[in-house]
Amino acid sequence: MPIIEAGAPELKELKGLHLWHGGLSNCSQRCRITLSELGLEYEGYLVNLQAAEHASEEFHRLNPKGVVPVLVHDGTVITNSVDIIAYLDENFGDGLLRPKNLEGEISRLLERCDKSQLALKYCTFEFLFQHGPRPSEEIFQKLMNGLQSEWLRDFHSEYRAGFSRERIHDMVGRAHEDFLFCEDVFSDGRTFMAGDTFTLADIGWMPNFHRFDLLRWPLENYPKSYDWFSRVSERQCYKEALEGWEPQALFDKAFPVLDERRANGDGISDYGPLGDSA
Repeated sequence: MPIIEAGAPELKELKGLHLWHGGLSNCSQRCRITLSELGLEYEGYLVNLQAAEHASEEFHRLNPKGVVPVLVHDGTVITNSVDIIAYLDENFGDGLLRPKNLEGEISRLLERCDKSQLALKYCTFEFLFQHGPRPSEEIFQKLMNGLQSEWLRDFHSEYRAGFSRERIHDMVGRAHEDFLFCEDVFSDGRTFMAGDTFTLADIGWMPNFHRFDLLRWPLENYPKSYDWFSRVSERQCYKEALEGWEPQALFDKAFPVLDERRANGDGISDYGPLGDSA
């Protein structure tokens, strides 16, 4: 578990739970879902990713990787959403969301979920973010000058130049494989991701399905997984941690363009194996 030494000494003095998070960040959504499901109170600090606040020197003192979410509990700093939700359950949930008899399966599912972030990131920027307000030159330079991660700098440069069609084909293909993986998980008739009880595995995957649903992904192509998502999206924690943080102004700009792309054969389902099978 990546418990890191806080670069800002004042963080060591913090008492209770403190979460630095992004409204539409799906990794942040996992943490908020867990906090809601466990009924935990916390002090939240919303990081404006569109304004490149995560690239600031101040934020890098909190997390040198320059990404949200970050949890601080009584001065202990934890990064990476999968590790944060495991920490919350271990310290406040008494293993309610990670029962011992399902621990191996939960770990397997969360590991795959963590790896799925790459495809989700590319698809989000291509089919949602690029249709909202574009980053100014000033914001772009803040990212280039502030982010310590070379990979993140390269990603934002690639995004600014425009992803190649080959890149999007590849990422949609990877996402499709993730959905096929989930569909296979439910082939034994289980009710939830890891078995017959709601666990961290469900919390890990819920934001991914939510995000691709926003991107107009044909979830109905994976009926067992779609049935699961339809049920878990009725939970109170889903409504509080995802729907309650939706950036409606972005959606108002992006969705009409996204729908137009779909009508013109350039939507997400026109790429990768989804497009090949159309």
